[in-house]
Amino acid sequence: MKTFTASLQNELEKIAAKKKFLVFLIIEILICLLCGIINLAIGKVSSGMISTSLILSNMPMTMLSFFIQIYIPLVVFMAACDLFAVEIHDGTIRATMMRPVNRFKQYFSKVAAVLILAGVYIVTLFLVTTIIKGIGAHSAAGLGINLLAYVLDMIPLIVLVLFAAMLNQFFNSPSLSIILCIILLIGFYIIGIIVPETSGLLFTGYMQWHNLWLGVTIPFHAMISKIGILLGYGMIFGCIGYYLFEIREV
Repeated sequence: MKTFTASLQNELEKIAAKKKFLVFLIIEILICLLCGIINLAIGKVSSGMISTSLILSNMPMTMLSFFIQIYIPLVVFMAACDLFAVEIHDGTIRATMMRPVNRFKQYFSKVAAVLILAGVYIVTLFLVTTIIKGIGAHSAAGLGINLLAYVLDMIPLIVLVLFAAMLNQFFNSPSLSIILCIILLIGFYIIGIIVPETSGLLFTGYMQWHNLWLGVTIPFHAMISKIGILLGYGMIFGCIGYYLFEIREV
């Protein structure tokens, strides 16, 4: 466990050294602030016809929908690319392989580091939108439900991180890896829209995982199959990614 923790700390330090992730985090905050200002302006211009409090009261969930499906996946792809494809491309992966840590721990410490980064973005999004809601709507109603929704949506992010890590094992080119990740994600979304019947079979159809658990829920026996689908994707992506990483020659 100590070797895994040390390896994870090393991967987190690599991510922290990349200033772009701090920049994207600041941009996330600015987007939330801008949306809050726009909603306040709409309320002022409408002379009270549109309730600012009503708009801002749902801001945490509204912003979650955008960030969990588009913004955070892009950050995940970049981080996975930096820890895998970039290191393989420039040869720095050799230094990692020379450390007294087996490849299983090396691989999943990288996966865990990317997941922690995604968690930072999720937590920041929750805190910022909740503060804006509290200031603008003067209410803390629904705080527990919103928090639970954010926690639930971390589950499909695990699958997404494993998906990105797996794809990065196929190519040594960082640019090709991240482009392919983006194209496939967009492709899955499009397929789910064009052919709605396939949405439940693709892991991207569960990015807003909280929709299945909060509000109007489906029967539990139907939930079991959906949990199985998501778990199956995670196991497949994780096993294939680790296998390719294990047999890689550097």
